Amino acid sequence: MTDKTVSVVMTTYNGEKYIREQLDSIIAQTYPIYELIIQDDGSRDRTVEICREYAKRYAFIHVYQNEHNLGCDKNFETAAMRATGDYVALSDQDDIWFKDKIAKQVAAIGDNDACGSQHMRGKTMEASHLIVPQHLLEGLMFCAFAGHSLLLRRDFIQQPSTWSLPVAFDWGIEVNAQLGRGLTMVEEPLNWHRDNEDSACHMANRKRGVTGKKERLRPYLSGFVNYRRLQQKAAWKTFYTFIHEHSAGNPRLALAHRISGYILSSSPLNLLRLCSLCLKHGSSVYASKGQKGLMGKVRAFCYPFIFAYQNYNFEQQ
Repeated sequence: MTDKTVSVVMTTYNGEKYIREQLDSIIAQTYPIYELIIQDDGSRDRTVEICREYAKRYAFIHVYQNEHNLGCDKNFETAAMRATGDYVALSDQDDIWFKDKIAKQVAAIGDNDACGSQHMRGKTMEASHLIVPQHLLEGLMFCAFAGHSLLLRRDFIQQPSTWSLPVAFDWGIEVNAQLGRGLTMVEEPLNWHRDNEDSACHMANRKRGVTGKKERLRPYLSGFVNYRRLQQKAAWKTFYTFIHEHSAGNPRLALAHRISGYILSSSPLNLLRLCSLCLKHGSSVYASKGQKGLMGKVRAFCYPFIFAYQNYNFEQQ
């Protein structure tokens, strides 16, 4: 099926090291790309120059520059509003798409608002590992999956309400999709997410002091303290209240409705109930591989605290 047009929306910021390979992988898609919208957020390297070089060679590439730096989330939002295709695919500047990415997602999206996929992640393709994200609403209660894997209906992504939640843009999009017409997945990797120190997530983590250090007890103990602290944040209350209210009465979202209610509660008994639900439904809330063995069950039960440990999503919103 090639009657549906696809707009690719890429945001850039100081991406000269990797952007050529990503542009080449988009151009090489087996499904025709209707337009590639590139919106730069104030790069100080040769990113814009490289993009304009490609735009001269390919008429479907359009390059825009922000008058001032908007930040990652707002840059994606405003860039997405420029799209005119039936579907919108979000693109980072430093990934590499497999050639059938768009074709497989267009075939899979159906009547859903969004379609995601698995992806590979690592510094090199040879050393990469498979990322199998949780995409059900009960899993999205705790974390998002990569926005660069999303194909979205334009009528959905261009609704202001899709961007209104006080969390990272991809998290809000995915939650709104599940609360709307749904979010489906292609159960195979469709792109390589290149793990590099210049990426937006690495830079944000360095700024916040987040480390990748493996720790045994702090995620549980400090995570519990931070969980209770986060419950007092306005953004936390807004986010989970929105989910709780919009999932009410929908049998498909019954588990997410219960979980969001417990998350909003300060009752120790409801916290215990929340942990019990995470253990019972670990394959859709936490991760199926995390359920193996005694420690796997402990991690699943304590998942709300692991999630809250070094969690900054609700701090500045």
